[in-house]
Formats: sequence, structure tokens, C-alpha cells
Amino acid sequence: MEIIRVREKIFQTFTKPSVALGNFDGVHLGHQEILKRTVDTAHSKGREAVVYTFDPHPRLVLNQAPEIPQITTAEEKADLLESLGMDVLVLAEFTKEFARQTPEDFVENTLVEELAIRNLFVGENYRFGSGRSGTPAQLKRMGQERGFSVHVVPSVKVRGEVVSSTLIRKLLLSGRISEANEMLGRPFFVQGNVIHGHSRGKGLGYPTANIKPDRKLIPPDGVYAVFCQFQNQVHQAVMNIGKNPTFHDRKTSFEAHLLDFSDELYGSTIKLFFIERLRPECTFGSVDELKSQIARDVEKARFLLNHYSDNVKLLVRQS
Repeated sequence: MEIIRVREKIFQTFTKPSVALGNFDGVHLGHQEILKRTVDTAHSKGREAVVYTFDPHPRLVLNQAPEIPQITTAEEKADLLESLGMDVLVLAEFTKEFARQTPEDFVENTLVEELAIRNLFVGENYRFGSGRSGTPAQLKRMGQERGFSVHVVPSVKVRGEVVSSTLIRKLLLSGRISEANEMLGRPFFVQGNVIHGHSRGKGLGYPTANIKPDRKLIPPDGVYAVFCQFQNQVHQAVMNIGKNPTFHDRKTSFEAHLLDFSDELYGSTIKLFFIERLRPECTFGSVDELKSQIARDVEKARFLLNHYSDNVKLLVRQS
């Protein structure tokens, strides 16, 4: 997939592409439906399937949010889009000047002149232009006037709830991992480098890989059942996120104990696929109490993760 970063104007020539508009953080089930229709339409005509999105997130530029925890990093998002068959990712720099464009200006300047669009795909809640005043209905009208078709894709629902990046963030940040995964259509994951830690895990009989995670959304402190991908292998694991209150640490650490694994991981990059939150982080009265709890955590995680054994190869293919 080709990635084009745009500061002012796209200088590449497109030939009647199909274009998906949106932020696509998480590339969740609703996004996947928009993207699938974009790819199918483009490729059926031998044309390009293009994603047009913004970097940074518009809400950050417009001061509507001090920070938006991202479900996917820019690199992860690009990988997911490519896996869905997209040919080109356009990352347009979002500025306050860009935000002042009217809906009509955005359509004329970006969609018609720069992208030479033939088919446009958006979600039913998509808004664009100054003050987010543009609607899908306006896009349809302007498309008829300017010679391109507009396809408004209905929202996807899971258990009666509309799938959205906002809801998935809320679920992840409250530790409701399995619900978020259901809406993502895959397990949420965190990637990071293995670094040196306090080496307490080895002394407790449960050696851990200490992770420095990429900058993105991190679930709340607690203990999780996860799959750990190292190179092309996937292992069951228990992960702890927190300050290790039993040992009075001040800094949050990210530690994964890989089950039935003893190889060296220092310096490696690993991915941790979150399946379920086992419990919040706790303070224990003694090291023996902590060891007993870890043993119970490992037993529970193994039980949960065994039910996902058939999907282990799928995890590798998705990453």
C-alpha cells in the first residue's frame, strides 16, 4: 500500500478512484464495512481504493480534547488498512486553516480536483467542513452535481450498540476487554520492546518480560490474560500493568509472564493481544500471598486462553 503524506495539496494523479473518508482509529467492524465496500467497488473496475484521513486528529487541532488515546498507532492503522486491500493511504495534515473550509470547498478542492473521485464511501454519522456542518446528505447532492457517487454505509451494531471508536476507547479504558474486542473484530494489542526490569518475577518463580509499549491507549492497571507474539510464535501469557504496590514502586510497569517459555527476550519487539482482564492490581501482605495469587492468575489465564487456541495462527496473520 502506498502512503502519501500531504501538507498542502496532493500532487499525485488518480484515475477515478473509490475513496473512503474518515479517521478510522481502531479500524473496527464499522470501519471495515466502509473499507470493504470501497475496495470491492474500486477493484471491480480495476481502479484504486483510497483511504483519505487526517493526521493529527481534528479534535486535537480544534482544542476539543487535550488528548485522544489512540486505539491504533499510525503504523498499526496503515498495516490494518493494507490487510483489508486498500491501495493508497492519504494522510492529510489537519490545520485550523484547513478546518475553515466550507463543505463545498472541501468537495471541490480535495475530492474533485485532487482526488478525481468516482465513488465516495462514508459512514452515516460522517461530518466535514467548517464547524462539521457538512452531512452525508449534502455529499450526495454535491456528488450528483460534480459527477461522483456517494455511498452512505449504515452503522454496524454489536449487541444492540453502535460500534464506534469512542465507545471502544471507553470499554478499553474501563478494562472491558472482551466487549471492545468484539467491536474491533479482533483482539486489541500493544506492541513494545523488551527492556530490563527489577527481575522480581524470576525470584518469585514467574519470570517476566518487561515492556516499553508504543505510545497509544493502554488499558487500566490490572492483570490480564494475553497472547504474546514473538517473531512468528504465539505464547499464552499473563500480563500485569501497574505500580506493583506490594513493592511500593512509583512508576507504572508492563510485565508479561509467558507460560511454558524460558527463552531470552531482552531487546526483542513483542506484541501482546489482550483477551480478558482477570482482576485489578492489589496490594498483598506478604510475598507468599502474592505468589499464591499469581499461581491462581496463571491457572485462570490458561483456562481462558485454551479456548482461543484455534485462533492463534489468525493472531499472527493479523499482526
